[in-house]
Amino acid sequence: MEPSAPSQYVLITQCLQNDFFLNLDCQLSLPDSAVSKLLLDSESGASLRTEGHRRVLSEAELRRSPLARFLDATVGSRTRGHGDGVLHLINIRDWHVPGEAYDLERRQYGAHCEAGTWGAAYVDGLTELLAPELRAPADAGSGWGGRLRVHHVRSNTLFDFQHSSGGRPDLSEPAPLTTLLDGLLGDGRQETTHVVVIGVLTDIKVQLLLTGIRSRYDVRQLVVSDALTASRTLERHLTALDFCQRVLHTEVMTGLAELARFLGSRPDDDRRLSRGGDAEFVGYSSYIQDKQGILSYEDARMRDYRIQTAERLRRAQHTVGFASKFLLGLGTCLLASALLLSLVGVFLPDRIGWQSPAVLGALGVGQIVTLFFARPVRSVQDALAEETRYRMILESRSLKVALARFHITTAAALRRHDDAEGQTDALARQLQILERMDTADFEQLRRLGADPRTEPPGAGRPRSGNRPQAS
Repeated sequence: MEPSAPSQYVLITQCLQNDFFLNLDCQLSLPDSAVSKLLLDSESGASLRTEGHRRVLSEAELRRSPLARFLDATVGSRTRGHGDGVLHLINIRDWHVPGEAYDLERRQYGAHCEAGTWGAAYVDGLTELLAPELRAPADAGSGWGGRLRVHHVRSNTLFDFQHSSGGRPDLSEPAPLTTLLDGLLGDGRQETTHVVVIGVLTDIKVQLLLTGIRSRYDVRQLVVSDALTASRTLERHLTALDFCQRVLHTEVMTGLAELARFLGSRPDDDRRLSRGGDAEFVGYSSYIQDKQGILSYEDARMRDYRIQTAERLRRAQHTVGFASKFLLGLGTCLLASALLLSLVGVFLPDRIGWQSPAVLGALGVGQIVTLFFARPVRSVQDALAEETRYRMILESRSLKVALARFHITTAAALRRHDDAEGQTDALARQLQILERMDTADFEQLRRLGADPRTEPPGAGRPRSGNRPQAS
């Protein structure tokens, strides 16, 4: 069926501000790798420069960056009269004034994006693309031929759909973003509306924004860019994208040219777009599942260890407790019998003839019973101690293996290698680490006399062709 309304495109930018990209004094400032991914052309070989506590980028470098090229291919092309449909550019900025709400956020994330400061402004060099109306022609009132609408939204809470007047967020007062999106996305045009979200931080602001959109509006075409989003660490970035894809059913798109065409632009008519960095989500699509699978495997093995040892420990403790109670009761009975016989012998000496053999027999039986139980009890106690140490070694091994696999299965380690030799070398190094751990653990087991190779302590495993001599 033909759509009943023309296509509508919405580009939402999240926190493209100096505090997140250029201000090194801000606690939420992105690391160099994340800033370079968005603001530097990977093919130019340029690097970030700092002056004091700020990063500095030249206008020429910024113009070649993936973020600037994408904004020029979408927003810039609309100002030049190109593109299909209407593009609504929604720029969301953190904007904090002193108050209870800001104090709560500041104590957790540090001071950032304070109203009217340089850190709260758009990234230096991108203002012309994020706020083109500042340099708009005289006829910009019509929205550049009806192709572009620019909206600036200030958010003073962690969740952009909430608003605060200075105190705690007031759910009864609609936030500016809520009012704006209700008009754009709440009119039943879910089939013809395309929504794209870019910006930072992926695991906080971007993820919460997408959660709000998905829960409030029936948007069929909802996309988040992998190349144009970033977080404090690559793991956080990937985890957030994985959540958005699996839980929120948001499409994760990497190619910038593809993303621009999704928004109704024709980038091939303007300039060639780069892919925007080599750390693509598609290359890590199975990273989260692989890592969770590895850690879940270790948890399952640890549960197996506990099940195997817990039952034996319970039986050992039950046997020790029963034997101790039996010996204590037997000893008490023997002492009571001896005392009673002694009293009878004092008061009735003429009837003492059979008491002495009885006492001696009882003591003999007590000795036999004690000897019969004492040896197993000592064995059980020794087994209990060895079982405890064995369990500690197994727990230590599980912890070491989990930690090792946590480090050797980082996002960088799981990346695809262009050459098989590099991947083989990485695997060999990982196996060497696990082999050294196995050697240490097996040595501890041999010292306990519990060699998993079923050999006597201290004996090495015979190599093939070398059979041990019979003793």
